[in-house]
Amino acid sequence: MPQLRPLRYPALAVATALLLAVGVATVWGLAELRGGVDRLEHSHQVLGALDGALGSLRSAESSARGYRRSGMPSMYAEFREHVPQVQAHAERLAALTADNPPQQQRVLQWQDLVEARVAELTALASGEPGIAGGADQALLEDVRSGGTARVVEQASRIREVEQALLLQRRSLIDQGSVRLTAFVVLGIVVPLIVLGLLLQSLLRENRRSRRLEREARQAAQAMESTLAERDRLTEQQRLLGEYAGLLQSCHSLDEAFVLATGVLRRLLPGAGGRFYTVRASQSLAESAASFGTPLAESAEVLAPADCWALRRGQPHRSDSRHAHVACPHLEAEGGSEGLWSVCVPLGAQGTLVGMLHVNAAEDAGSDNATALVEAVGEQLGLAIVNLQLRETLRQQSLRDPLTGLFNRRYLEESLDRELARCQRKGLPVSVLMLDIDHFKRFNDEHGHPAGDAMLQKVGSILASLTRGGDIACRYGGEEFTVVLPEAGNAQAASRAEQIRAEIGAAVVTHAGKQLGPATASIGVSTFPAHGDTPRALLDHADAALYRAKAQGRNRVVAD
Repeated sequence: MPQLRPLRYPALAVATALLLAVGVATVWGLAELRGGVDRLEHSHQVLGALDGALGSLRSAESSARGYRRSGMPSMYAEFREHVPQVQAHAERLAALTADNPPQQQRVLQWQDLVEARVAELTALASGEPGIAGGADQALLEDVRSGGTARVVEQASRIREVEQALLLQRRSLIDQGSVRLTAFVVLGIVVPLIVLGLLLQSLLRENRRSRRLEREARQAAQAMESTLAERDRLTEQQRLLGEYAGLLQSCHSLDEAFVLATGVLRRLLPGAGGRFYTVRASQSLAESAASFGTPLAESAEVLAPADCWALRRGQPHRSDSRHAHVACPHLEAEGGSEGLWSVCVPLGAQGTLVGMLHVNAAEDAGSDNATALVEAVGEQLGLAIVNLQLRETLRQQSLRDPLTGLFNRRYLEESLDRELARCQRKGLPVSVLMLDIDHFKRFNDEHGHPAGDAMLQKVGSILASLTRGGDIACRYGGEEFTVVLPEAGNAQAASRAEQIRAEIGAAVVTHAGKQLGPATASIGVSTFPAHGDTPRALLDHADAALYRAKAQGRNRVVAD
């Protein structure tokens, strides 16, 4: 364009400056992101040191109590081995939090509690072991002292603060990434647009003088048809835009198909067809919905080999101008003469989830109609993939990935709901708290993969022995929880014995070896006898579990 000629050099300078700015911003942004990643790693180290200290403290506590009861020298040696580990983890935690004075103050307070607890355990282990009366009394007093509970409570506060800091740092990284990406994209796209416009203006100037007279003569003739076509295309784009927006709010495949059916009826009034969903095995496509009055029927169930679009992974059109190669799944009377049809595979990111078939009389089809069907299919495929992904993520947020059981978050939500329901109906609710005996020793002897195999085996046993209304969860580590709605204490104890026996008879096969059998200790609590809140029931069941451990393990304790 002649009027743009004076702007060419300034535009070129602007484009160059933007590209340089993109380079500088990229280097700076990468440095910022690297610093953010280092801060995230620091938070993970703090949490790791905290967990290591708690684990070593629990091991020291177990060894001290075991030595006081049994007098076994090996247990006293284990206790002496764990104490320096507790102190080392606590000191490392204090050093890691030096950059955060409020958090370090909490750590130092917690470190005092740890030192006090280590001193209590040292005194417990220093008593005379093996004497039943004295050992039992000392152990009972140690349990009542609650020293470990205070340490764990303070550690929970430290963890909450550090996890909040971790989330804040992750959010800052995400925000920085978004800003950097937006700036880089903008800084690249704008110069490219400017350069493209400059090049386009040069090419246009060479042709414009020859076209002006011809275009002027044709403009008046084309004006009316252009306006009509513009209005039609604008309406189609409006419908497609509205359709794309509504698809993102669909909660189910049925809603998505109803929405797609409606927009196809408005865009192509004379057409009809079917929506298909493809099985996960990719072996069959099944009809999920139909619309309109098609000129030719399409099979309700078809193999991918019966559709050219599914074979090739791209839209396939058949009419007199497109080779007349109709898909085998069409059942057209008198052949495919006069028939316009198009099949569009549905999917996104390389995932095939379905197929959209549309056909009509050939005079009702056009290249624009094919583009409309493809646009509808593209948005529908993306919506189906998003719906499937949303459902998958919802399940993952509620399930423990190792055992397939529900996780602790789901337990807390569902136990509160079931307890409220049974309170209204005057029915009991029982909770089983289960712990695999000597699981740490099993891990130490056979390795963590074998331990995971054992946890998976216990998870499958719980899944097979629970009713449809029961809730089996992995509470954490080697602890599992089962909620038994409408089950009294006696019934829950019987179920617990069944589970204990099944675990005791189970054998785990790992790396070509048979491991086990393992044993389990189970504590039982029942509403309303043992509490009327979820926390009270869980605490009572946990206390019963501890008594089962203290009484020799491999048993059920139900008051």
